[in-house]
Amino acid sequence: MLTTIVVPLDGSKLSESALPVAAELARTFGATVNLMSSGWGSNVADLDGYLQRRGADLDVPGWSTDVVADSFPATAIAGAVTGIDAAVVMATHGRSGLGKALLGSVAEDLLKATDRPVVLLGKATESKAPIADGILIVSTDGSDTSVTIVDDAIAWATALRLSVRVVAVTRSDGTPVGGTVGEELPDRLETVADRVRAAGLQAQVERVEADDAARALVDLARNLPATMIAMATHGRTGMARTALGSTAMKVVRDAPCPVLVHRPPS
Repeated sequence: MLTTIVVPLDGSKLSESALPVAAELARTFGATVNLMSSGWGSNVADLDGYLQRRGADLDVPGWSTDVVADSFPATAIAGAVTGIDAAVVMATHGRSGLGKALLGSVAEDLLKATDRPVVLLGKATESKAPIADGILIVSTDGSDTSVTIVDDAIAWATALRLSVRVVAVTRSDGTPVGGTVGEELPDRLETVADRVRAAGLQAQVERVEADDAARALVDLARNLPATMIAMATHGRTGMARTALGSTAMKVVRDAPCPVLVHRPPS
């Protein structure tokens, strides 16, 4: 069970949009919130004062502040969650430093540096909308990597009282977009749903036919509406990025709700 929620802040309204989500998760899990910022080129005392003011506004079990100097942002964030039951909650579209855009590298680099859960809020996310008592989309293409999100999804859905939709985006021939699983896909989806049901949760399987997996998942999240999406990523970039990783980045960019992203341990 989570004990700490780490929230990177850079002083912008964008980065602060992560605070309502972090606060809800902290209350749900009984976790404390650790507010982080970078000390590069700034007065550490001023930054800590800023974090203290943001912390004082939070309705959470407890909170702390951490100004990190002379450290690469993603490395500092990954270090803050290493060895503890923690998750990171951060906004991903914006400025440089700890609030830098996902596709601009900090959140993306963080996914390469940690196997802890990371909740990402994109530019379209309704950050003040509650997550609890809603619907969780668990995205899978049937691959072994994609189903590594299931344990986190079950734990979070249980704590937040979410019903679960196990979703695969497929081509017209039934094969998953970006995946290699063929005729086994229906059985693999049902296996995931059975794991969710065994935990006492409601679960449905849904296959969406589309050519663009990310767009299909975002549209489904809007139409349900879903309050969270959960998916795995390889956390790789450039030529090494797989279809699964690319889809996760595109989903985060346009999703109307927070996205729980997990990179399997190496």
